[in-house]
Amino acid sequence: MTITDALEQFGGFHDWYLDAIATSKEGGANTPNVLTLGLYEESRRATVTFLGVTRASIIDGGLLNIVNSIEVLKPGDEAYAAAIEVLKKSAHFGKPRADHIAYVFSTVGAEIAVEFETLEIDTE
Repeated sequence: MTITDALEQFGGFHDWYLDAIATSKEGGANTPNVLTLGLYEESRRATVTFLGVTRASIIDGGLLNIVNSIEVLKPGDEAYAAAIEVLKKSAHFGKPRADHIAYVFSTVGAEIAVEFETLEIDTE
């Protein structure tokens, strides 16, 4: 299953609430290389974990953060250039460039750009 397919199983998390953002380190890294998002919709809860993160940037956000969609972007996509500009503002660490770029588009609150290798989605 592709990363896009995994996200589409949850409708791209459209209208889910983002209530947790956490970073961690794995594989002996000296700096964070994992970004985890906690999301919920009514009685459903999920965590989206980006692994092998080389850059990430969060724009705005507050106590209320509602996701419009989480999408994997590719060169040529309408939002790709804007996501790259957002990522240029973040600290770069790890290898030169990860394989994927995802963007959390908001209805309200935080927008997030992340450059990463793999993604895991867990549900409760």
